Amino acid sequence: MPRLDHINIDVSDGARMVRFFADVLGAEDGFRPPFDFPGHWIYVDGHPAIHLNVAARQGDFPRGMINHVAFGVYEFEPLRARLEAAGWPYRITGIPDSEIGQFFVDGPEGLLLEVQFRRERQTGS
Repeated sequence: MPRLDHINIDVSDGARMVRFFADVLGAEDGFRPPFDFPGHWIYVDGHPAIHLNVAARQGDFPRGMINHVAFGVYEFEPLRARLEAAGWPYRITGIPDSEIGQFFVDGPEGLLLEVQFRRERQTGS
């Protein structure tokens, strides 16, 4: 059965994006094969789920075909504490008629990241 293996993102500031994923997800910069271009592999739960290619460009990427990237499910309080400590802007929403709450975090270079958490079942929010 197919499964999503990783996402690949072109970034201009690899170190800043690595810090963002570490701050928000607790992810780690890890082993990356010796490609002939700069980048990072970011590990989530021991898997290289986020591949960053460092590419020179002007300005942030405009939001386009991909609206956001989502990870979950995390515990609410530790996640909120990490976001507050790191200073990344976020908003909290939820999937209607479900136990899934959502942090939407504004990251570097126009990246919007969703991180899900468990909550009591709520309707209409």
